[in-house]
Amino acid sequence: MIRIFVGCSGSNEDLESQAVLAHSLGEHCPDPLDITWLMLSRDPESYWFSDPQNKLGWRTDGWTNPYVALRWAIPEFCKFEGRAIYLDCHMISVSDISELWRQPFPPGQPILAKSGPEIVSDTMLIDCEAINPFLPRVIEQREVPGKYKEIRNTVEPLVADFDGDWNCRDNRDFGKYPLPFLSDPRIKMLHYVTVETQPQHRYARERRSSRGLPYWFSGPDLPHPYPEMTELFDRTLVEATAAGVGPETFRVDPEFGNYGIKGR
Repeated sequence: MIRIFVGCSGSNEDLESQAVLAHSLGEHCPDPLDITWLMLSRDPESYWFSDPQNKLGWRTDGWTNPYVALRWAIPEFCKFEGRAIYLDCHMISVSDISELWRQPFPPGQPILAKSGPEIVSDTMLIDCEAINPFLPRVIEQREVPGKYKEIRNTVEPLVADFDGDWNCRDNRDFGKYPLPFLSDPRIKMLHYVTVETQPQHRYARERRSSRGLPYWFSGPDLPHPYPEMTELFDRTLVEATAAGVGPETFRVDPEFGNYGIKGR
């Protein structure tokens, strides 16, 4: 069983992206997948409980999105056993995720990710046992605002590059590959990072508007500089819905509501 944690909104804002990612992962991987949608919850019994208004549970002060800090709690959630993959929800798999799952960890480096001037943690393979000594306990991660930034700096020396581009970002990496880049075998996972061109907005905004609910990004939407990215998202969303894993499959009730984050 391949254990995957995906950071996403707790207010049903990412349903289209969740459907596209889940379907694309399953389409390319024959092995069973255990996907946990990593999101804040108002349930006091939840591991991911947060009440920002009363400063209880996960403190979201200074967070850049509603799940940015949760990834570093994955090893403790897994009882510091085995492996775990973390993904951002705004991704499309174009390869078999088991290729990443089975990659070896170099000695002393319990994280495989895209390294560089700074750690890029949107896709990570984590050795949950080996990373244990380097992480503060979850109770501290929850209660100290901005703790995730310290953690990121602490683990940076522990990161090794994975084999293959499992975090091919539209704002930094697409231009590195010759066209048509979607067929390049080095690309394993597409990440649509640039907010203004993210292809899920028009779907999510219309869906939420039909329920009288706001959407966090009011626009304007801009055309993606690589039209094939939008075409792939649209096509995969249609396929996911036809396969019975459309956006409504991932709806949570009740919604989380106000995250205590500026603009969210």
